Order: sequence, then structure tokens, then C-alpha cells
Amino acid sequence: MNKIKLLFALTFLIFSCSEKEPNFYKNLYTNEIYTTLEYDKFIGDLYLKVSDSIIEITNPSDIKQTRDSLLKEIRVTSKLKKIIKSGDSIIRPFEYDLRIGNEYLIRSDNFEKIGLEITEKKHKTLEGEEIVIGGKQDKPTLVNLWFIGCRGCIEEMPALNLLKSKYADKVNFVALTFDNNEDVIKFLNKKEFNFTHLTNKKEFIKEIGTKPYPENIFIDKNGFIKYIEGGIGSGDNLNLVIEHFEKILEELINE
Repeated sequence: MNKIKLLFALTFLIFSCSEKEPNFYKNLYTNEIYTTLEYDKFIGDLYLKVSDSIIEITNPSDIKQTRDSLLKEIRVTSKLKKIIKSGDSIIRPFEYDLRIGNEYLIRSDNFEKIGLEITEKKHKTLEGEEIVIGGKQDKPTLVNLWFIGCRGCIEEMPALNLLKSKYADKVNFVALTFDNNEDVIKFLNKKEFNFTHLTNKKEFIKEIGTKPYPENIFIDKNGFIKYIEGGIGSGDNLNLVIEHFEKILEELINE
């Protein structure tokens, strides 16, 4: 009887998941509706508008990259939203980012804090030490906004740790969370996250943060927010995952 119940549950799950496969996509920038084939072509054609040659295009639902004639990275990120049902149609709204090198030609999120000057301020770390964020510094700073219950935050930690190991002597790496000391200590006993940690920082996060977590804020040596990126992501090849962040850090280091 238990096996029959399990088989029924698995069958129901499979059919439930298959019912959610979209047959249309809605461009939230233009409100145009595409079939699946039209959506695939639209994402692929974004490269043709900015590049002289296409090296590789894979599954358009993934992040894909190639390079323009100046060998700058071209990256398109399709951001799929919650499914909408309309009669027999299952519609997946989407937005997308289009970036060449470190410059976004199209960006779904408006990170209005870019350019904000961070005034020099002392903060006490989880270990009880004092650090300074903002103002003139001898190193740029990468500030990661995260919290314990954020799945995307946890997924990107291995990549952030690798980034820290490569640039520990050239960049300040700071993690901010609104979680309290006790909860963060328990979390760090189970999960490796090698940044300098600041806890109970709700007000400071409100001051410098923009969008939902995770968020990575790049502050230059003069105390200005130069770049803001969402989650760095994860993957088997972490060196490829962190490539974009490395280019930003190299720029800030050499300024």
C-alpha cells in the first residue's frame, strides 16, 4: 500500500511540474508575447546587435557569453519571473540584462546607490575588532549583503571564498547581515564564509543596499560605490563564475 501511495505521489508531482512548463513568454520591457521558439530567437539575437561575431550560443534560458570585436565579454542574463495562467496559456514573464565588459546596456534592476559616497565610519566585527568602511582607504572594499535564510546567499559563498583567497591582500572583504551575533556564529560553525563579518547592521544595510539579497557592493578607494551586482552564483567551475567580479576588483585595485 505504501508503494502504491508513493507511486501515486510521484506521478502527481511529475504531472504537476509538467503543467507548469510555459508555452508563451512575456517581455516585461515591451509587453510582447513570444512562443518558445520566438523567445529562444529573441535572446539569441541580442548578441547580433552588439557583436561582430558569435563564438557560442547555448540554451537561451541560461547565462551565455561571447565577445565583441574588442574582446570584451558579452553576457545576456534572462531573468524568468513567476508563471501566469491565462485560459489554456501558461505565460512566463521575463526581463534580461545585457552587459559588455563591466558596462550594462540593458539592466532589469535600477541600482540607484551606484555613485553614493560612503562616509568614513568605524564598525565592530563579529570578533570584536574595529574596521573602517568608507572614506579614503588604501584598498577597495567588497561588501556582501546576506542573511542566514537566504538560499542565494548561501549558494554563492564558495565563489566568494575563492575570490577572497585570491585578493585577500589587495581588497577588504566584508559581509553585512541584520542577523544577530549568536545566530551568525552558529551558522559559521556549519558553513564556511571567510569574509569579515558585521552583524546587527540593519540600518547600515538600509543606507547602502538597493535590491533583494544577495547583493555585492564594490566600494572604491575614495569611498564611492562604483559597482553593484546581484549574486555571483555557483557552479562546478568557480574560476569562471568569479571572472566578472575579478575584472571589477582589478579595475578598482589599479585606480
